Amino acid sequence: MSKTWYPVIDYEICLECGICTDKCCQGVYDMKKAPTPVVAAPENCLHGCHGCGRLCPSGAITYVGDTNAADNPCDCSCENTGGCCG
Repeated sequence: MSKTWYPVIDYEICLECGICTDKCCQGVYDMKKAPTPVVAAPENCLHGCHGCGRLCPSGAITYVGDTNAADNPCDCSCENTGGCCG
């Protein structure tokens, strides 16, 4: 888990589809303000995981601490399952 790596949602382009909340098994997102997803537990995000950002149809998710995606390999299985941890 990382305090220097976490997702940020650009609400100007977020479609409020819920894909990020559905696919993140780390509990990073919260839907208490549904339909708008909120980054409620940024410290739970796995360093280097781009799972939710890759799935976001509008490209609304970026990451604090992301200097180069190629240099930050994901520690989870999001590459193979279509989302973080399946």
